[in-house]
Formats: sequence, C-alpha cells, structure tokens
Amino acid sequence: MGIPVIDLFAGPGGLGEGFSSVPNEDGSRAFEIRLSIEKDANAHETLRLRAFFRQFPKAEAPYEYYEIMRQQAWKDRKKLIAELTDIYPKEWAAAEQEAWCYELPFPQEFDRNGKKKGGYTDKEIIDRNFEIDSRIENALKGEKEFLLIGGPPCQAYSLVGRSRNQGMSNDDHRVHLYKEYLRIIARHQPAVFVMENVKGLLSAKVDGEKIFPLIKKDLSKPSSVFQEYECPDYTIYSLTTESMDTVEGQPLYKSDTDYLIRSEEYGVPQRRHRVILLGIREGVGELQAVLRKEPKKVSLESVIGKLPAIRSGLNRTFTHYDPIEKYKNGEPKRKYEILTDSDEKWVKIFSGQIDKLKKWGDVRLNGLSNGPSLFEHGTGAEFVECQNTIDGKHPLKTWFSDSKLYGVANHESRSHLTQDLMRYMYSALFLESNDSFPRLKDYEKYHEDLLPDHKNVKSGKFTDRFRVQVSDIPATTVTSHISKDGHYFIHYDPKQCRSLSVREAARIQTFPDNYLFCGSRTVQFHQVGNAVPPFLAFQIARIVKGVYINNYGEAIF
Repeated sequence: MGIPVIDLFAGPGGLGEGFSSVPNEDGSRAFEIRLSIEKDANAHETLRLRAFFRQFPKAEAPYEYYEIMRQQAWKDRKKLIAELTDIYPKEWAAAEQEAWCYELPFPQEFDRNGKKKGGYTDKEIIDRNFEIDSRIENALKGEKEFLLIGGPPCQAYSLVGRSRNQGMSNDDHRVHLYKEYLRIIARHQPAVFVMENVKGLLSAKVDGEKIFPLIKKDLSKPSSVFQEYECPDYTIYSLTTESMDTVEGQPLYKSDTDYLIRSEEYGVPQRRHRVILLGIREGVGELQAVLRKEPKKVSLESVIGKLPAIRSGLNRTFTHYDPIEKYKNGEPKRKYEILTDSDEKWVKIFSGQIDKLKKWGDVRLNGLSNGPSLFEHGTGAEFVECQNTIDGKHPLKTWFSDSKLYGVANHESRSHLTQDLMRYMYSALFLESNDSFPRLKDYEKYHEDLLPDHKNVKSGKFTDRFRVQVSDIPATTVTSHISKDGHYFIHYDPKQCRSLSVREAARIQTFPDNYLFCGSRTVQFHQVGNAVPPFLAFQIARIVKGVYINNYGEAIF
C-alpha cells in the first residue's frame, strides 16, 4: 500500500499519473490514488479507465485494456469498457470507487437579470460537503498521513480571462474556489499538499489587492478561514528554489516568481509555466530538495517527429458572400461549400494551393516543389498501427513507450477550411525559411488572400492568430483552446499541412502512449489542454516522497 492520495479538480489525471508512477524499491507504487474528484463527465471516463489500468502491477495491465485502446471508434471502445465489469468485477469496482464524477460546491451565481446560472444554496453546499467528507474518509480508511493534490479552476486568474473580465472582484465565485480546496485541508489535515494554478495567479488582483499573498497566508493557516476546525499550520514552499531565510516560520524567497515552474526547464517539451505550491503540515518535517533543472531542453520534433505522418482533412471551402442574406450586424453572410474528404480531392486542392503560392511570391517550397505527397495512414485514426515512434536514446523513451501497444491512439487529424489550410502551409514554409512563424502582416505582405476574413484582422490584436510550432525547441503551452480550432498549434511539416493531433498534444504534455483519452476528439483535446504534465508531476512526486521518508521512514510503504 502506497502513500494515500486524494486528487481534487483532477481533470484527466495528469497530477495523479505522475504521482502514481513513482516506484518503491520493490517496484510497487509509492503513491496510491484513493480518490479523484472531477466534475466533467468525459474527463471522469478517462480517469476511471486509467484507475482500472492502475489496479494491476506495472506492465501487467490485461489484454482487454489494449483491445480498448486499439478500437477505431469511441462507440466500440465504450462497448468493451462496459464488458470490463463482468471480466474484472473487483478491479472495475475499485476504479469506480476511485474516480468520482462530482462537482465541488460554490455559492449560487446570478446573471444581470437575476437568473440563476450556477452554484448551490447554503443547504446544498453543506450537504455536498458532507458527502465529499464522507467519501474522503471512506477512501482513507482511517489513515491520517495522506497527500492532497490538485488545483482549483483558474479562469478568473488567467491572464486572458482577466483581460476579458476587468471588473473581477470578490463577487466572482471563481476567485475563491480555492477555498473549497482549503476547506478540505482544514477538515482533513493532510501531511502534505500540492496545489497547482496558472501563472496569472502571481499578478492577479481582487478589489485592487494582490491575491497571491492572501492565498499563501490562508494556506499556511487554514483555521484562520475555517475556524470551526482545529487545523495545524502549514509551511508553504517553492519547488524550484531553496529559501534564503524564514520569516514567522515561513520560507523567504527573493520573489513570488520562485513559485513559478517553467516546465521546459525540467525535461518537458513544452513552455508551460505554472504556479505550484507545496505545503507541509506543522510537525511533519521540512522540504529536503527542490526540482533539478535539466541541462538540455527537449524539442518538439524529438517527441512527435516519428509519430505516423498524416495529412489534414477537408470539411468546407469559402465560396462567396450572399448579397441578400445578412448577419445580425447587417454584414452579408459568408457562404461555404461542404466538401467530402478523399485523397484525390485533397491532392487536387493541395496542388492548387501550391500553384498559388508559386504565383504570388518566392516562398521556398522545399519538399513541396514536386507537389503533395500522400501518406500511408491518410488522416490518421483513433488507433494507428506503428512501431518505433520515438528515438531509442530519447530521455523520455521509456516514459512514453509500451511494448504491448503496437501503435498509437488518439492520432487523427482535424478537418479544416481549405483557406485555413493555405495559411497553415504558408506558415510552415515561412518557418523553414525564417526560423520563426509569420505574423498577420507577413501574410498580407505575401498576398492579401492569405489574410483571414475576420473583422478585427487589422486591429493589431491576435497578430499571431496562426502559429506554427517550431520543431527544434519545446512547444508553446498546450491549452484547452486547442479544442477550438488548432490555429495556434500548426504542425511544422508543410507536407502534412494540419494542426496537431490529440496524441501529439498528449506527447507534448508527457502523457504515456498507453494513456487513453475518452470521448470525442474535441473533448479529448480539452482534457489534454487542461492537464498538468505527468512527467513534471512525477518529478514533484519524488520530492514529496522524500519528505515522507525523512519523517516516517520506509515503513509507511
């Protein structure tokens, strides 16, 4: 039995995957996820299936799990998942007990017209908290020295969110969702907690006051907020920097940015920056080590370059403006022709676009000079048979690979508007020649038809609306927005001319290849974008394990 873990706001399980991957000397798991709470039904399905996977020792997941991964359609996967109840009743029951689809409560919220748009009454909050506390207690089975992980929803703290919500104040319930996390600390008093949030938390203000110092203060003294509980104090540590001194028992750091973890510095092929706080209960011990930076950054191409090459899909093409039918603002409506995707049609459209680029300017076509190439796997699929998808000497080779898989799941391209495909192609070709992606002014300079047809295209905002990912450095941050259109996540290979697949995004996030994302492709993208990189969580988990060993010894395992 490993160290018990309770995971709040679990998403698809990035933090949990990292912690559950840390081994003991005998190969058993040092951390045991007892309960993961997530409100999104699709992410919960992903969590539950992964919880089932973890019921078996490392490398001993059953044949049926891999059969589920190898299916081409989600409906076929769901059918096989349902059969696990009969084939492995004990393991499936444990997985259902571990992964709980439930919303942590927050106060009622109303729109300007007084219409309820979410939240719970005081009585509902009390009832839901009672149910949450009961589930946690049942999961822990009397064990007190558990670990709490997770992070509250972060829309109100995100830099983009704040630019859209300048009037953010204490009336916005999202600002205080972390207090439900804090309440669980005060009520259940874990030995250690790990709380993750967005970079914007460091600069966010509520009613003119910076929120980060207030959150740290609350987390260090949970009973100051929840006075009904007699909870010990916590010491709040940075995981990147050793403290200079202590002030009133708390570590002193040079800057709040010392709490910011830049994932690319720790072997993650992504420039993802997140605030992560480590809290240790009074009397448990001290932080023994911090994260160790890697001397060499992991490039995007090194983790996705050997995945099966697939082409973009086709869905529609813009044809004209309707002179009669109008939008609400009075502008004429855009009209599109719906396309049926096929290799032949893709070659024809792709060839025509290459000819246009030749005619318009002098962009270097390189591998496209002889026209488009078709790929063995077409637009990909929910499972693609393949081997050797990462270099044998890559530092993440063993992290990603599973010899029982014989391929990759969730590797299917989106279907795109043909005019956007032209922009994708130009972006990737521009990158090859200039070592950077083009801004909108570069599209316009090459030819005005490359400019997207948007009202704000010349406003100076979103000048990087189409961003091709650079191959020889870590990728930009994979966010949940990748589920929308993929314009910020264009593949660097102009021959493939597409946005990234779910599996490519998952590789960037460092999810192992045998981690299956459930639901439609759109919700798969959303789950991947919302997650904590498991390989980063794995490194944090090893530090947390050291805290437990130092205080409790190996006997706790």
